[in-house]
Amino acid sequence: MVQAKQWRREQVCLGLAATAYLGHVSFVAARDTQTSPALRATWRGERRGSELGGTSETARGEALSRVGCAAGLLGLAGAASGLAVGSRRAPRAPRVRRCAEDGLWQPRLTGWTPDDLAAERQRAMAMPDAPGYSGPRYTGAASLTDAFINGMISAQEQGQLLPKKDAYLMVLDIIDVLRAEQTMGQVSIPDGGHLTVVGDLHGQYWDFMNILSLTGKPSANTPFIFNGDFVDRGSWSIEVVLTIFALKLKDPGAVFLNRGNHEMLETNILYGFCGECGAKYDMDLFNLFSEAFRNLPLAHLVDNKVLVLHGGLPGPDPRIWMPGQTHDPTDAIPMTPLPSLQELASVDRYLEITPESYAQSIGPSTSEKEVNDMRRLIDILWGDPRGGGGYGPSYRKGKGVYMFGPDVTETFCQQNNLQCVIRSHEVKADGFRWDHKQLLSVFSAPNYLDTGNNKGAFLKLTRAPDGTVGIETVNYSAVPHPDVPPMKWQEHITNNYSHLTRLMRKKVGASSFDEFGDSDFEGLMNFDEWEPDEAEQFQEAFKVDYYGRDIQ
Repeated sequence: MVQAKQWRREQVCLGLAATAYLGHVSFVAARDTQTSPALRATWRGERRGSELGGTSETARGEALSRVGCAAGLLGLAGAASGLAVGSRRAPRAPRVRRCAEDGLWQPRLTGWTPDDLAAERQRAMAMPDAPGYSGPRYTGAASLTDAFINGMISAQEQGQLLPKKDAYLMVLDIIDVLRAEQTMGQVSIPDGGHLTVVGDLHGQYWDFMNILSLTGKPSANTPFIFNGDFVDRGSWSIEVVLTIFALKLKDPGAVFLNRGNHEMLETNILYGFCGECGAKYDMDLFNLFSEAFRNLPLAHLVDNKVLVLHGGLPGPDPRIWMPGQTHDPTDAIPMTPLPSLQELASVDRYLEITPESYAQSIGPSTSEKEVNDMRRLIDILWGDPRGGGGYGPSYRKGKGVYMFGPDVTETFCQQNNLQCVIRSHEVKADGFRWDHKQLLSVFSAPNYLDTGNNKGAFLKLTRAPDGTVGIETVNYSAVPHPDVPPMKWQEHITNNYSHLTRLMRKKVGASSFDEFGDSDFEGLMNFDEWEPDEAEQFQEAFKVDYYGRDIQ
């Protein structure tokens, strides 16, 4: 009886969803419910969007929106009645003004099949040449030489963009390369050489060029791992990411890319990259970038000794959340069993985290792969370290994102025979910091947002005679850049596509930089905060523990 009562409580609690900030996001929420397997299949590219109705892109979008609205209502009914299949929850219908914005551009939210990509390539090939461009032309990976890379950098420094046709073809080619890679890649430090790890760049192109002047370009003897957050915030994200893609296409075995939380559609719309695509090229190129980002690996394992990922280690399981928990290191959810490297490597990375995903990730232990994959994706992209043991709430979001303690890092490294973990994601005063004994953070965007006054850093990894990995930290200061402020291109969204945002405030001053790092979601419409009725229901549910026992 107690367990049945607890189960019903859990279904009510787990049915609570965060308020959506995008007017068309209702069908994305429906993708994550038990009511819409066809929609989930469409997202992964297993079904064509046209199978859901209509033959044009607009008609497909309208059909998807209708499916999303219906599924959202079914989800609300399911949560109210306490019905669920396994541990999946039926989320409350998002509060939206309407399900579709007729005639307005919306980001593509269906999977790309090989046929879709082939059609896009054909469309790109028919694009006219750009008049007045004097830099090198991209005609495929074979055209990428040292002279091309140098010419591309020179043209970008003079304010010339790679022609649109070339940019489309480059992104299409990188999608093919990334799709062939694993969720957790394997990297070896070359004999007599070293491996460079670069942290967050955030569209700070001139600082990126300074890094390459200090390190040299990637090569077989000096491979690179770019550890996520290539774009957003800074106003040269296009130049940064196309340069990284060019380096990867030129030397695919010497350049390795990890996904960061700013390689997500949600953040790209809010923090500049989507607007930069529209201002410098067109909005449809953003759809291709989003597809490339969803295919990025989540981690790389260096010589089976060092794990490199963007954000954090796995959160608690069961996925407990305690309203009222503080950031005090002594206030913690105890450490729970941790997944193996093999389990992390099996995550289906081809997912998008939606505004609802964070709250929906909270819940009991489950064997359902899709639930666990989303939880681990959130942790890998968003998690941060904390000083005390166990788990605590993140500074970045209200619920569903965790900070993890040194006991988590130590146990994870011990279980997986790791020397240490390297991550990025947080601004550090010196560009790097050993947050735990076996956890090193590296952040490569100096004077972040032109207000941070922090240094940037990169890492040089070498193989020691005893088989361990030697780690050298190299930091540097910001270099001058043209007089363009951070988040410059977000105005393209607010001026031309305001339907994509809701009461969004740009945070480009000192208020968006604090001692805890990049407070990415500080300016949103509080979609992740508790409402009074939600808080009361959640606290009521956790008066009994996971096993149905009363909590005193």
